[in-house]
Amino acid sequence: MEMESDFHMAKGGGENSYIKNSRLQKKALFQTKPVIEKTVREVYSAVLPRNLVVGDLGCGSGENTLIFLSEVINAMSGHPVGLQFFLNDLPGSDFNSISRSLQRFKKWAAANHKEETLPQFYVAALPGSYYTRLFPCQSVHFFHSSYCLHWFSRS
Repeated sequence: MEMESDFHMAKGGGENSYIKNSRLQKKALFQTKPVIEKTVREVYSAVLPRNLVVGDLGCGSGENTLIFLSEVINAMSGHPVGLQFFLNDLPGSDFNSISRSLQRFKKWAAANHKEETLPQFYVAALPGSYYTRLFPCQSVHFFHSSYCLHWFSRS
């Protein structure tokens, strides 16, 4: 078995899909929300980049990925910064599911930030294994990984 081609979450929205079976991961995202928002603000304050680059390693598909994006966007609301998100997972993952939901997510984000300036944000899929180099040195300000670190050790 090859890690990059054979291991991935069940695609689509069927009964066995990641989208239908990721409540535990969703709960963990909500529990870590204060830590994520605080850390993102601290990184921004320390570096003061024009564009904050965020990598989500092992992003999965569906709503959980969008929850993470919204936490970062909320943390940066009102700050003069652009956000670049790189969503990473293995090539066999369902990036199409995320792509289909981005327009709806952008409308939701705009509606929920009427009182504050919504930072410009851009989202790109980055298929590949984090066992290989995915980014140039010192190009990402904040990495996030939720429920994929158990894959991170090598024999």
